[in-house]
Amino acid sequence: MKKKITIPLIVSAIIAGIVIALLIVFLPSYPRGGHPPQLGEKKAIILGSANDYYRKDDQPDFNFGNQAKFNDETNNWTVGVENNMYGAATSSELGHDGLPGVLRVFKGVAGYGNWEFIFNWTDFYPLYESAAYFLSAWVNISISAGGYTFINPPNGVRIGLRWLNSSDGVVRTDWSNSVFETPAGWILLNVTSVNNNSIGYEITRLQLVLAVEGNMNGNELILFDDITVQHWTPPPISIPIPSQIDADGFPAQALQVYWILKNHSYSDNNIFFMLYHTNDTDININATDGIGNDLAKAVIDVENDNVNASRFMQELNVSFSGSFASEIGSNDELIIFITDHGSNSVLGDGNATFHFEADDSFITETEFINLVQQISSKSMLINIDMCFSGNFLNENSNIGSSWYNLPNTPDFILITSSADSLSWYWRDNTNADGFAGSWFFHQF
Repeated sequence: MKKKITIPLIVSAIIAGIVIALLIVFLPSYPRGGHPPQLGEKKAIILGSANDYYRKDDQPDFNFGNQAKFNDETNNWTVGVENNMYGAATSSELGHDGLPGVLRVFKGVAGYGNWEFIFNWTDFYPLYESAAYFLSAWVNISISAGGYTFINPPNGVRIGLRWLNSSDGVVRTDWSNSVFETPAGWILLNVTSVNNNSIGYEITRLQLVLAVEGNMNGNELILFDDITVQHWTPPPISIPIPSQIDADGFPAQALQVYWILKNHSYSDNNIFFMLYHTNDTDININATDGIGNDLAKAVIDVENDNVNASRFMQELNVSFSGSFASEIGSNDELIIFITDHGSNSVLGDGNATFHFEADDSFITETEFINLVQQISSKSMLINIDMCFSGNFLNENSNIGSSWYNLPNTPDFILITSSADSLSWYWRDNTNADGFAGSWFFHQF
């Protein structure tokens, strides 16, 4: 994700709110008599649960079903274009997976041919605005008697993502590269396209397209198999999606908070730090601070594959012996900071979930608040830094009202988006700002 710009608050109000919140946490308060209260400790839970810049969601019921593998001849693919060719699903040909079942296109005689198979995606699956859709398919070109052949231009064999408006008009079709021969057998095609309305048309529908077009010698046999679909969020997503999607931005965000707290005299014994940074051992927050690797010397309690919803909820559970929450005293001051991917499409009711890359688990707002409400502390600051965090505080129809009921914590501040929207980050520190992550903590 890129730099956060979607929180609908005036910048000065954001800064003021953060400063006030941190003053409450960092500065001692005294009663009227001037006598200090019984002293507690400053404690924090920091969670960074992902380092993939884009969240990938597969479509398993499609990818492993008959719409993608054609293991029997019943499916929902239709014919879009048919010109001097023939096509259908068949179990008489072995597919890429070695099992019977493919979509087959056949050209019987020499000459020009054009064929399209169409799958109307939005007839069966939801369409996510601003998501990048990734379509792949295995293709085999041969002659019907077996052996090598090739297709002459114009377009050969290709696959596409076709975006339609509410009147079924074509907004655009984004195509893969074309192939004209597959001398080694099966070859993989893929195409990525973003569901956006940048050219002024409302996109409401998506079709998957498998296409063959060219001048042929006759008896060409084109097979399609093992179709897969994924969608990636959040935008803006570069096309094609980078081959290396691990990025400094997310772990850098959590590390910023860690080092800020360390600079404000928080001890490592009082910071419980969960950080997912698989395949990224060199994380640089600020391009100009002279620090080469901000991960070095950081004391991390739980890393990588162990950073999951189960472990996080365990550490928030005051009833779990040895958990971090079980050792928080009523005079302690607590910060809870969580950052990374959120979604508002998992639960079906629009409420947000916080996700963990390690095992694709998630925690709901209800699970989170039920644990937090059991913690007894003098003060608590919770910062939820994720997409759709405005709906992570929407336990009921009155947004945020349930969060004011923390019976065991007299002083409480929640910092999050006030809207159900995407958040934005710098992926790394190679930008004008010089920071990886979001702008939120740079001033500290």
